[in-house]
Amino acid sequence: MEKADIKISSIYAMKVGKNTIGIRIMSQNPDGHWVGVNVNTNKEVIIKSADRLCGVYHAKANRAVQGAKKDAESSNDATSKKERTGSKHGGLSAAVRVLEEAAEPLNCKNMVNLMLGKGYWKTNGKTPSATIYSAIAREIKAKGDNSRFRKTERGKFMLAK
Repeated sequence: MEKADIKISSIYAMKVGKNTIGIRIMSQNPDGHWVGVNVNTNKEVIIKSADRLCGVYHAKANRAVQGAKKDAESSNDATSKKERTGSKHGGLSAAVRVLEEAAEPLNCKNMVNLMLGKGYWKTNGKTPSATIYSAIAREIKAKGDNSRFRKTERGKFMLAK
């Protein structure tokens, strides 16, 4: 959008991540940025550039588009979902696979070496063993007894079941 097109008290669409939200412009500061309010949450938003706004916000049209996306996602059958998730393996699923094959507790450095060596996981990260350790620890904390992993001793994990 252009700076001249923005009017106070009008509602404009603004992209925030993947979402498009409605912003009501409340005022313009002397330095050129605008103060707006999110129409859904009433939180204040500062807009420093007119390029952040996508145009006039249409609430009903936006909801219809979001509803259509949800309907399309839910209409996919289970096999197509399995095919999508099967093509890209995450670090935790690769760790499960390596631990199943090892049948003994492993530390994260050994797990990562096996995962990368066997091609179960690919990463360009500088500290993949720290990434896997953190992910396993988060899963244990979040899921508790339902976690796929169990800590056996300092730095070593095995499969829970």
